[in-house]
Amino acid sequence: MSEIESLIREVAERLQQKAEEYGKKKEDATLVLTEENFDEVIRNNKLVLVDCWAEWCAPCHLYEPIYKKVAEKYKGKAVFGRLNVDENQKIADKYSVLNIPTTLIFVNGQLVDSLVGAVDEDTLESTINKYLE
Repeated sequence: MSEIESLIREVAERLQQKAEEYGKKKEDATLVLTEENFDEVIRNNKLVLVDCWAEWCAPCHLYEPIYKKVAEKYKGKAVFGRLNVDENQKIADKYSVLNIPTTLIFVNGQLVDSLVGAVDEDTLESTINKYLE
């Protein structure tokens, strides 16, 4: 393992610990999405946001607490799910998720928008608000 790979792994582990600590402070407002439940969740809810992520992705771990904070704030107005793309590659392929984190936005079962990268809270909220009106 190269020095850079070792450093990346160390940073990812620290970020995961921070995300887990954050998750313990509040009940998680996000669903774990898989190939088994994905279509049902998308089909049965008006507005669904899907955070596409992977364990090894440092920006994904930076984005996770932002996503979960917004999920808590918009609980009851939208459904927030997280999809591990390494474990659910068929869905990632179906929606052409090439970069992570990517947030997919579904309205009435249809993909209407996406955000690529670890966006800030204001960007995520303004995108959600476009579809709540």
